[in-house]
Amino acid sequence: MAIWALGGFYSSLGPALVRLVAPDAPQAARGMVFFTLSAAAALTVWTVRRTDPLAATTGGCLSVLPAALLTLSGLHGAGLPAVYGGAALAGIAFGAVSQGALRLILSSLDERDRAASLATYYVLSYLSMSLPAIAAGAATQRYGLAITSHAYAVIAGLLALAALAALAASRRGAARPADDHLR
Repeated sequence: MAIWALGGFYSSLGPALVRLVAPDAPQAARGMVFFTLSAAAALTVWTVRRTDPLAATTGGCLSVLPAALLTLSGLHGAGLPAVYGGAALAGIAFGAVSQGALRLILSSLDERDRAASLATYYVLSYLSMSLPAIAAGAATQRYGLAITSHAYAVIAGLLALAALAALAASRRGAARPADDHLR
């Protein structure tokens, strides 16, 4: 959820964030923030295609908080390079988690269950992308873009930490049967 929500942030509020950070930047710079995330994600998917899926997913989750913090630093004087750097790092996180999570899910399923599971994955993913973005859009009307961006970053970071905890718990759970077998 954290990764898809972060993608929703850059696709929906990214252009407004660019305008807030650099009001005199060319209009094309606004759309480039989502392009930056998407290009980094695509390159990462290709790069980690042979990486252990758990390692890719964990690495991507670990990148969420620095990506959000780097982007937010653009609001605090670091300017557009920070916003674009945060978008690129978020794209790396998005690509790594998307690739790793799909491989983790699909490898554990029988072939006959894969289509339904993949469909469910994408429905939940796109809900995770769109619903927080819609809520954030409404929140900007009441609280402004800067405050909403900070809240969004905190929530995405907390979701990523929850995902890391779940990955660690599943890793420990997977290791237990092997440990019990050795006894």
